[in-house]
Amino acid sequence: MKQILFTNWHSMRWIRLGIGVFFMQQTIQYRHYLLGVMALVFIFQALFNIGCGLNGCAVPSYKKNKNE
Repeated sequence: MKQILFTNWHSMRWIRLGIGVFFMQQTIQYRHYLLGVMALVFIFQALFNIGCGLNGCAVPSYKKNKNE
């Protein structure tokens, strides 16, 4: 868990975190709570490095073994 939170901070994670923080600030300022849900989703994706990355949402096509 700690390793996921503190390693591999690539640009897409920073962008997600920035969008999430911006949406959270807008939620607090204008009290649009649906935007707060979106902010939490973006922050969650940034912190745990989930979601579509720089390579898109596709499953990697490489195989580890020839028998797979």
